[in-house]
Amino acid sequence: MLRRVAVVCGFVFLSVGLAFTQANGKLQIHHIDIGQGDGAVLISPGGQVVVFDAGEDMRTHDCTKQVSYLDQLGVKHIDYLYVSHYHFDHIGCVPAVLGQFPLLNDAMDRGLSYPGSTYTNYVNAVGTHRRTGVVGGTLTLDKNSSNPVLITIVAVDGKSRNGSVQTSNENDLSLAALVSFGSFKEEIGGDLSGDNTQMYQDVETPVAPDVGRINVYKVHHHCSSHSTNDTWLADTQPAVGIISTGVGNDYGHPAADCLERLHTHNVKAYWTETGNGAAPEPGLDTIGGNIIVEVAPGAASYTITYNGTHVDTYPMGNPVIPPGVTGSGSPAPTATTPKYAWSKKSSQYHLATCRFVQNISPDNLQEGDTPPSGKTLHKNCPQ
Repeated sequence: MLRRVAVVCGFVFLSVGLAFTQANGKLQIHHIDIGQGDGAVLISPGGQVVVFDAGEDMRTHDCTKQVSYLDQLGVKHIDYLYVSHYHFDHIGCVPAVLGQFPLLNDAMDRGLSYPGSTYTNYVNAVGTHRRTGVVGGTLTLDKNSSNPVLITIVAVDGKSRNGSVQTSNENDLSLAALVSFGSFKEEIGGDLSGDNTQMYQDVETPVAPDVGRINVYKVHHHCSSHSTNDTWLADTQPAVGIISTGVGNDYGHPAADCLERLHTHNVKAYWTETGNGAAPEPGLDTIGGNIIVEVAPGAASYTITYNGTHVDTYPMGNPVIPPGVTGSGSPAPTATTPKYAWSKKSSQYHLATCRFVQNISPDNLQEGDTPPSGKTLHKNCPQ
């Protein structure tokens, strides 16, 4: 019996040790630029890893961006997976991601089933880890810490604490989660709808009171016309909106009316790409590639990092700080372009012109005019 306990303790120690390879003591939420698709990874201050969706870009159906990004962070495994719904741009790369980074615990989704091979491949990839999310279900990360991270399901299958919306639209059925860390909150809700039409039903309005005021809003449905209604924005009052959208997408995302609602409610929007809808408005919209949210324990502010090294700082109280200005009022740092770039946690290095360099977290980015020792050049670099 004592021998069994010793083995278990050893396993726990090993898992914690691996987790800390990507931790920096802050809450990190990385919104990965994967084109017209969705994918985000949360890393708790203690190093637990949670993935929110892992979709394919509608143009390339390529999964290397997510896999490369996680590798550059030093991720070895994924602790939990949250899937909003079963469209390919949200789950298409789950098999590739889990094939590289094993899932240790639950994969939370909306339950039931969906036609097509993309859904079948997802179900096969998560296997016995699959669980059906329930409204109010809460996951606690860093349980033994004085600064835990909470992830609470606020909507699933059109249901919330305020009732149930009858809908069969896959977007409306999205699982939505609220991330809480001290006084900081971010909502991530897949393609949740906020419009009543022949195709869509308004799920945002009944969910909004449960969410309450948030700092960061992962904009629903890539900022489509059918998302982000005025009631939602008035109830949640985010300072920052993050839009996952791809160049040349077929859907006209982000839509002009969605952006107008964000701007009217004083939300500063960060886009992963320029999309194929309305044009960005200077001072209100920023095209930023990978968008990284970071919050230190007990901090009075949080940061948004974009385009590699540019940082905007926002106070928890949510007043908007002009783009390109940090909390101290000094200009954000400007990116430089040396000959080589690499992650200190990866075994590969890149030419500075390689597109994979943008996947490297600012905390891990190292640069130089000579190749780093002990690392190999990324295959086919630059790409």
